[in-house]
Amino acid sequence: RTLTGQIIDATDGNGLPGVNILLKNTSTGTTTDASGTFRLSLPAGRATLVISSVGYATQEVPVGSQSELTVRLQSDTRALNE
Repeated sequence: RTLTGQIIDATDGNGLPGVNILLKNTSTGTTTDASGTFRLSLPAGRATLVISSVGYATQEVPVGSQSELTVRLQSDTRALNE
């Protein structure tokens, strides 16, 4: 099955380009395009996505039977200060 979605900044709601999206415990993944959208093929059943980007807190997002997903990433101010 195919999952489509968008990764947006939790502060301003803008799409985030270049965000890494990996299927947990695999090397299967993709990155978001210039507007923050992505498309990823998932195995049947439940899956968990690991979503990460520089300057943002990494999130693990469980995916049930959804075919569309929007994720808001929070800024990781601690990482920016280092």
